[in-house]
Amino acid sequence: MASDEIQQIKDRINIVDIVGAYVPLRRAGRSYAGRCPFHKERTPSFHVSPERGTYKCFGCGEGGDVFSFLQKMDGTDFPTVVKQLAEKAGVKLVPRSNAHTATPEQKEHDERLREVCEEAIVFFERTLSERKDVLDYLKNRGVQDETVSAWRLGYAPAEWEALCRHLVSTGFSKGDIVDAGFAIKSEKKPGEIFDRFRGRITFPIFDLSSKPIAVSGRFFEKVPGQKEDGSEPAKYVNSPETVLFKKSRVLYGLDRARVHIRTLDCIVLVEGQFDLILAHQSGLPFAVALSGTALTLEHLVILGRLSKRLVLALDADQAGVRSGLKSAHMALTAGFEVKVPSFPEGKDPADLARENPELLKAAVRTSKSAIEFFLDALRPGAKDSRAYTKIVEAAVLPLVAATQSAIEQEQHLRLIANRLGVSEQAVRVELHKRPMPVLEELSPQVHTVSVESGLSPLQKKVGMLLFGWEVGKERLGTLFSEQEIAGYERELQPHAEDLRFRFDAEVGEHTDEETVARDILGELEKQVHKERFKMKFL
Repeated sequence: MASDEIQQIKDRINIVDIVGAYVPLRRAGRSYAGRCPFHKERTPSFHVSPERGTYKCFGCGEGGDVFSFLQKMDGTDFPTVVKQLAEKAGVKLVPRSNAHTATPEQKEHDERLREVCEEAIVFFERTLSERKDVLDYLKNRGVQDETVSAWRLGYAPAEWEALCRHLVSTGFSKGDIVDAGFAIKSEKKPGEIFDRFRGRITFPIFDLSSKPIAVSGRFFEKVPGQKEDGSEPAKYVNSPETVLFKKSRVLYGLDRARVHIRTLDCIVLVEGQFDLILAHQSGLPFAVALSGTALTLEHLVILGRLSKRLVLALDADQAGVRSGLKSAHMALTAGFEVKVPSFPEGKDPADLARENPELLKAAVRTSKSAIEFFLDALRPGAKDSRAYTKIVEAAVLPLVAATQSAIEQEQHLRLIANRLGVSEQAVRVELHKRPMPVLEELSPQVHTVSVESGLSPLQKKVGMLLFGWEVGKERLGTLFSEQEIAGYERELQPHAEDLRFRFDAEVGEHTDEETVARDILGELEKQVHKERFKMKFL
């Protein structure tokens, strides 16, 4: 992207509108203020300047422009954000030949695949509206009509070529339909294709812009006349990986949940599509689900940008416990605080949501630490105390080793010693035999510090007036020489943006700029005279 295109986007986009979709903002002088989405705070220290198109938090030091804000909030890369904002601003990006940049032909192909996805979803939605039996099934599962509509659920007819015929008649090529993941090439009839999803309830999977990129299909009925081979059809069939859909990077429902995750600083991870939509319907809008794959490091990187508090809402069966152990270990190693709710035997989140949504919310609210949960969950599978001890050594101690907090580790050691009836020292010895888990693939966490943290109170006051007040340089002439002011300008230039924001923050909502500037100038005058008085006696 050329710098002039970036500038065009900045000129046409109001940063207050973009940030305001994530953070409640109020007018505060020339800027807008709100509670920072990047750290917990009670008093708003997060400021957005529409004039400069930038934001700054004086609590944690985070700051930047509209592009960096969306990158941090949505966990997306710079090119993706530029493309999203360019569409919103009506700026046409000029393709540039680059080894890492898609060619115009590739972009055109990708856009066609998006169109195939959208048309397929519309087709499935229309088919569902005509199938009362499927709608009744969804209703019996606890899915409300509003949820069906909001999540764009659909139905793939129990036919071999229903969708393919429709898409071809709409003008899409067979190649595009296959590339988008909605059709499979026939081995018996070269050149022919057939539907991937047949007789299935369809759950569209969306990207962070809420555009469909794939589908997960839940079995409902067999295709009439289909030959029986004695095997049961797969409960779920998911889209294959395509240029639009990467399973290891996509989380079902994240496009809807990310703002709530930021606000509540908590993620609920469930296993299936029904679990997810019913969790949202029950009042847990910060839930997400995996899309046809186990939890990956890439998922954790994306989630970690939003929150480090993870609730693993697992199915209450042995398979759920096994997958939960792996997920918990990976998440703890990545620095997450991991909790697990307890569900009645044989129940999953969707069951609780259907029977009583309050039970699901209560289970999530009273979740135990992952270590305590697995200590309880693994006990019934042990035939005696010796077997239980071996299970704890093999399954639970690695979770303790993966825990980042030394204090939490000590608490877990105490709990394990209690459960096993042994000394804490014995548990500690076993723990120290285990190497510290490392996930090298995870990106290092960047901790930001306010760039003005090293400035003295006098420098801050001078800088606020110099860069924040229109007549600041002129008024500072009553206290400093031209050479001194020029020196401050050079010295404080790297902090200019922060100091402008600091001045705007001081102005606030109900005070005029002139009054604030005069107060700062008055304090500065006293400070300067005091310093000069001291110098006389040195």
